[in-house]
Amino acid sequence: MPEHAPRHAPAWLTDDAPVTDEVLGLLKTGKEAEVFLVERRSLDGTRRALLAHKRYRPTKVTRKGELEDLGFTRARTFTDDVIYHEGRRFRHSRDRRAVERMTDYGKHLLADRWPGQEHVLLVRIHAAGVHVPYPVAFTGDGTLMQLIGDEDGAAPRLVHARLDRDQLVGALDQLEEELRALTRAGIVHADLSPFNVLWWQDRLWLIDVPQAVDLVSNPHGFDLLHRDVVRMLEWFARQGVARDPDELFASLLADAF
Repeated sequence: MPEHAPRHAPAWLTDDAPVTDEVLGLLKTGKEAEVFLVERRSLDGTRRALLAHKRYRPTKVTRKGELEDLGFTRARTFTDDVIYHEGRRFRHSRDRRAVERMTDYGKHLLADRWPGQEHVLLVRIHAAGVHVPYPVAFTGDGTLMQLIGDEDGAAPRLVHARLDRDQLVGALDQLEEELRALTRAGIVHADLSPFNVLWWQDRLWLIDVPQAVDLVSNPHGFDLLHRDVVRMLEWFARQGVARDPDELFASLLADAF
């Protein structure tokens, strides 16, 4: 597998052929999850790939040292994420009420949904043609996915990539393409920022999608899309490449509908 993995992963990564996975180290730590570098090899040793394993920390810890035994460096922190779940169904009405009131049970319920929710969204977004890491497998506590980067580490976030002007113009063009593909699929990233975008070999990649929402069924969908657009274009404007965020927002909606 080449250092810059193709958007569609080699078939052997997702078929039933026996493989071995070895965790090589920690790539990134965040509020809810940690991302580990994983080496996958075929049993005959002829095929090898580097993957990223995003694992969500457990919401409940029953004994001292449990997080460390599971490979995590620190505890999980909750955020006020109820707006991202509006428009989604809950199995029981008591669950919906707990989420609406943000009780302790409601917070745990939302946190427990993130791993599976992100995998489902990643599959859907990738299928829409958006440049996101290829989702190799759901692991129960997270997703094993394509590594955007190489043996030296993950690709830099856009905010740290130090692009020249020509690269910035190209990156902004690519961003518009990604946003159009997302909105045509009826999806809003809902937390888009230069910190949730990677830059790798002159290509922009979107990451961290667990909070993505449906553009129409979520009552905040349009507002979240507008926020994504404004936040990204304000960053590009600070780098000297300016475009009108309201004009882009209107164009995305017209294109989507």
